Amino acid sequence: MKYNTFSIGYITLAILMFLHLRLYSSGFEQNPDSVKQLIENAKNEQNLDVLISSAKSILHKYPNDAIELAQNALIFATKRKDTASMAHAHLTLAKSYSITGEYSVGIDNLDLSYSLFKSFNDSLSLIDVFQVYGQIYTRMGEFKNALDHTEKAFSLAGPLENHNKLAELTRDIGNIYFYFDEKVIALDFYQKSLKISQEHRNNEGIAKAYNNIGRLYSEMGNHDEALNYLKKSLSYKTNEVDRVSYGNTLINIGAVYLAKQEHQKALEFFQESFDNFSALNNTEGIANSLFYIGQAYFLLNRINQALAVLDEAWEIASQSDSKRLQVKISLALSGINASTGDFKRAYNYYRIHSSIRDSVFSEENTRLLLELESRYQLQAKQRQIELLSKEQALKKSEQRKARIWIALLAIVSLFLFSLSYFTYSRFKDKNKHNKQLLDEIQQRKEVEQELNEYREHLENLVSERTWELKFAKNKAEESDRLKTAFLTNVSHEIRTPMNAILGFSHLLTKPDSTEKSKTEYFDIIKSNSEVLMNLINDILDMSLIESGQLKTQQKTVNINAILSELLAHYRQQKEELGKKITVNLDIEPSDTDLIAKVDGIRVRQILSNLLSNSLKFTDKGKICFGYRLSDSKEIVFFVRDTGAGIHPSKHKVIFERFSKFRTISTEEAKLYSGTGLGLAISHELVHLLGGKFWLDSYPGKGSTFYFTIPYIGEKEEKDSNNKSNPKKPSETSGGKTILVAEDNLSNFQLIQAYLAPSKVNLLWAQNGIEAIDIFTKNQNVDVILMDVQMPIMDGIRALKRIRELDKKVPIILNSAYYDPNDEKESFAAGCNDFMHKPLKKDELISNLSKFLS
Repeated sequence: MKYNTFSIGYITLAILMFLHLRLYSSGFEQNPDSVKQLIENAKNEQNLDVLISSAKSILHKYPNDAIELAQNALIFATKRKDTASMAHAHLTLAKSYSITGEYSVGIDNLDLSYSLFKSFNDSLSLIDVFQVYGQIYTRMGEFKNALDHTEKAFSLAGPLENHNKLAELTRDIGNIYFYFDEKVIALDFYQKSLKISQEHRNNEGIAKAYNNIGRLYSEMGNHDEALNYLKKSLSYKTNEVDRVSYGNTLINIGAVYLAKQEHQKALEFFQESFDNFSALNNTEGIANSLFYIGQAYFLLNRINQALAVLDEAWEIASQSDSKRLQVKISLALSGINASTGDFKRAYNYYRIHSSIRDSVFSEENTRLLLELESRYQLQAKQRQIELLSKEQALKKSEQRKARIWIALLAIVSLFLFSLSYFTYSRFKDKNKHNKQLLDEIQQRKEVEQELNEYREHLENLVSERTWELKFAKNKAEESDRLKTAFLTNVSHEIRTPMNAILGFSHLLTKPDSTEKSKTEYFDIIKSNSEVLMNLINDILDMSLIESGQLKTQQKTVNINAILSELLAHYRQQKEELGKKITVNLDIEPSDTDLIAKVDGIRVRQILSNLLSNSLKFTDKGKICFGYRLSDSKEIVFFVRDTGAGIHPSKHKVIFERFSKFRTISTEEAKLYSGTGLGLAISHELVHLLGGKFWLDSYPGKGSTFYFTIPYIGEKEEKDSNNKSNPKKPSETSGGKTILVAEDNLSNFQLIQAYLAPSKVNLLWAQNGIEAIDIFTKNQNVDVILMDVQMPIMDGIRALKRIRELDKKVPIILNSAYYDPNDEKESFAAGCNDFMHKPLKKDELISNLSKFLS
């Protein structure tokens, strides 16, 4: 088939193919299932022309399917050695890959398509090839190549008077100027493109020109005009025809609302654009949508979500070839990380931003852009002159006679006028020349003044940026110092109890140790183990608070019961410490039973931190704690002591993380143990519960800490299952079989030791696969005790598999990980109970008894 000849047979075939494509496209849009049918029929090489035309018709909506169709067409064309069809198949592949964001693959196909079209001089198709080159290189930020190829497309489209192509190429040039921030020149090109499209009734061109003009007005701050153009553009579009263009307009509308401070409305448009590009699998569009979603989250003060979304956008953009996206996403990440105080990451992203920006917007590219503008303007002038010449040729014959007479009269008149004017101009020229010199001098002065102002601006900008970098460097160094201090402090607090645990564990093995001393050693080991466990829990709680993952759970609890438990515990604690102080509970007589809907665990944690501090800092006198129910529907808790007290200058410092300071007396300076996290955690927990935290303290006068939580009155729920004490396994579990899935030998041996008196039969599996295998072979298993984290197959996956085999067998999961999602996922997967490590004997026996009795 020869594309450079226009025989009658070829024209007839083209008309038939066009009618077939129109009918096929119409049916296809109504029935998307025809895509699968078409791909299944693609094995028939007789459908070669249909495959290529169909791939072209769907590439803007289903680019991946278009790729598959074009690849099949390429196989058949290669088999037939049909170079024309091969060229069109490669061009269709290039357009499809440019939509999915695989730009390097698209360029490879364009290279092959160009060489084939060039071989039989198909100028019309070469316009398409050069245009797609320009569009891809523009998206990649390689403006030199974009300019060269767009200019070549212009040179071919002009003589052919292909108005639609001229409109598209004019708009493409406007896009390049837009990305170089030359908004006035870009607007001129967009308006020219709109005019051409309107004159030739090209609705697709009109819609895209409206979109570009609207985006430009948005950048220039004219938001009402921008929305007017963008909504006009959207009225011409539908995501059923061109999803890329539709998604870009959605982003531009969202950007206008973002600039108008209507952040939530902007977020809706960005999310719709993201869904649209995700369905299209357009990586550039997905990354661009995520960038704007991150900007909206940041302006809505949802910092963590903004960082997460922008990190995902950066990962997608960095894997693509779009340097333009990488420039703006890296700058956004730098700014948001700086706002959170993470100046190290902010500085790293700013360096990446500067490097990419310099490579894209280089001086060479700017010079080439100006050169292309000059060439384009020259071509436009030449075409205008050609059109005028044609019009003048039609009138030339009619006007020739009139011109002769007019010329004669003009010559006479001109001679007389010239004689008069010559005399006058001799006197006027001198004054005009002097005025021109004065104007040039004034203009040079103005230019010099502008240059001086610009130089001063640059110097100020360099100084400002230098100060910002120095500030970021100091913050990063300060952060490193704080981390070092924290690690040193935590190391000390961990090694202190570990020293006692290891030392007294060694003494327990000595044969000369008495039973009394062994009991004392055991008590010391137990006490220091609890200290170490509390330290680890505090560090993990603070980590969850900082990451925003700590959640509260509102349940109906008896406030007085919690306080009574704490009273008994801390009275025992002060006896063990040998302190001669009293610990009392202060509650209004009328509040004998206060039932409220709160997070009882967190309330107990806050009070425990405050009572532990009071016990630590009080050597004589008393500690008193309780609550009052205020009229404002709040419960006001307090912990009062007669301890060392805190100077007013330290009242804010003590709530900071890792805050520790010495208490100064007349006799000695004493530094108390601890990481300095207790009050910081308590302060954050109170705010999570919706309350306030304050204190009243002075050195030597003691301290009173107050905090409030909202009071939501509830009736106490009584658990019918707890009417009688659960039986111990030793009473009910003789001969019972328990499957223990635990990859750590020492943990299994501990469970074995806990359950030794009960005479239960234990089966041991070291991973999820073994647990499933043992359960399958032993249908008499009564209870399964399974660890969440195991090699080969974890506990939750094993739980799901076992539930497929048996819906009733009781399964208790346990985990040493401090992840609040573990428990939720375990119950969702079908477990009967959940335990946190370290496992306590009484808790383990009680939980097993519920299922063995």
